[in-house]
Amino acid sequence: MNPMHVPIPWYESAYWSSFWGQFWVGTIGGIFSAFLFLLIVLYVFKPAINIAPFLCKVGSQTQSYYIFKFVNKSYFAAHEIEVRLYKIRKIPMGSGRYNNEHEPLTIKNGDISHIPERPFWWWQRRIDHPYCVIVRSFDNLNEILADDMNAILLRVSLKHGLTGLSAVVEQEYGNVGDIRMGKFKPGPIFDNI
Repeated sequence: MNPMHVPIPWYESAYWSSFWGQFWVGTIGGIFSAFLFLLIVLYVFKPAINIAPFLCKVGSQTQSYYIFKFVNKSYFAAHEIEVRLYKIRKIPMGSGRYNNEHEPLTIKNGDISHIPERPFWWWQRRIDHPYCVIVRSFDNLNEILADDMNAILLRVSLKHGLTGLSAVVEQEYGNVGDIRMGKFKPGPIFDNI
């Protein structure tokens, strides 16, 4: 026996060139690459929208309506869009905890069948912006938001045009400061006129 015997590293072992060694390398590599591909698909091909952090009020004191805006940020179209508006009443439960009571509010144009994709940066100069959507509500939202225990929740659910993956995006408005007078500017920018 040679006292200077140095152990062979695991990657130089004859086992890895045998059938079972190649089988395990292929299986583990295949599972890892499939998992990585799935993560990339789920991240890149999911619906992506942005909802304006404020809402706009249009009209006079007697007859007014409120506008909400959201923008399709995906490079693929979205379909089966449902927009819902809720009044959230915070019910104190003690110890600083609250339960939320949802009450549906009316919204116009809440069911949209299709929103086109966002154009690439070199097509951004178009005058029309069909990937930007506004919806309206005729409920008195000033009165709802004047109460500190109330909030308004806008919930948008949609499906990706290519993969069919769905997403639900919510935006909560908590006080009267979230209401601005006027209309939204056209395009993907969240600002009012």
